[in-house]
Amino acid sequence: MINAVATLLGCMALVVMIATVVRVVMVKLWESARVNPDYVQSIYDKDLERRWSGKARENPSILNEASGAISQDAPYRAVAPTVTETVPPQTVPAVADSPKAPAVQPTVIQDIESKRVKIAHTVRGFFEASNLDQQLAFARDPERVRPLMENYYHSHPHTPLEWKNLGWVLPVDEPGYRLGYAQAIFANAEPVSLIIEEMTDGTFRVDWESSVRYGEIDWGEFIKTQPAAPKLFRVIASKPQNIPPDAPPQGSEMLEIKHPDENDVIYAYFDRKDPKFQPLLQQLQSGNWKDVPLTLRLCYPGPAGSGKNARIAEIEGKGWLILHGTRS
Repeated sequence: MINAVATLLGCMALVVMIATVVRVVMVKLWESARVNPDYVQSIYDKDLERRWSGKARENPSILNEASGAISQDAPYRAVAPTVTETVPPQTVPAVADSPKAPAVQPTVIQDIESKRVKIAHTVRGFFEASNLDQQLAFARDPERVRPLMENYYHSHPHTPLEWKNLGWVLPVDEPGYRLGYAQAIFANAEPVSLIIEEMTDGTFRVDWESSVRYGEIDWGEFIKTQPAAPKLFRVIASKPQNIPPDAPPQGSEMLEIKHPDENDVIYAYFDRKDPKFQPLLQQLQSGNWKDVPLTLRLCYPGPAGSGKNARIAEIEGKGWLILHGTRS
């Protein structure tokens, strides 16, 4: 009897031990499968701001808000995880203690996941457009960007892409606007990430300028001709590891500048004490001075062929997005 009881207790202890081990393993697996919101956001920040377009020659970039850096040769992540639970849309709380206070307009696209059908319709129409007029119907600020598009497509072929589906969508917190990120997935090309804007009528528009990294002249022509008049470019800037021999004026900050589609690198300086360059300093600091997407007006201070470094004349917009007024 004693042996039987001992055997039974031993078996029960073994079963309990096995069940405990199985439970611990399942809990660990479940926790590892869950997505940490902070981790997801940090990945989005780094990926979207440094590798916003997947392949630099084919796709666009975005707002500059993050602090990480990622290699330009790193492979592009095909599809990001669903963000409905991990990155909830941000809202600005209404002022409840003052009945006379005006309602605060949202600064992000509210409940963005519920608007996937509308977003997909816009993004698909934008990429499947076969001509400029069709694409303008899905673009932000169509009247302003029409002449820019006409100039751009004189030298760049307009090639429609074969739509597959809409990937992840994320809200962007920018006061006065309802902006978001969206990933378009194609059957014949790498995924493309875009800035989208929700309009007051509930429709969506795509930011064309950042999608093609629009500049006023070709990067190679700028370097060759070294114009004295400032030209607008969307570039990637970093603090140089080695200061070039031609030192900038005293009190200036030197940057290493490259175009996302080109290999040629130049050096450009700006007066860090000038108040107009405070937004530039803020964007560089938020990006840790490494591979920061910027929209700049660049020129050369001396005659062509003088070998002088370029000068940053103006900072435009935020990252590769130019904001005009407010929409709220």
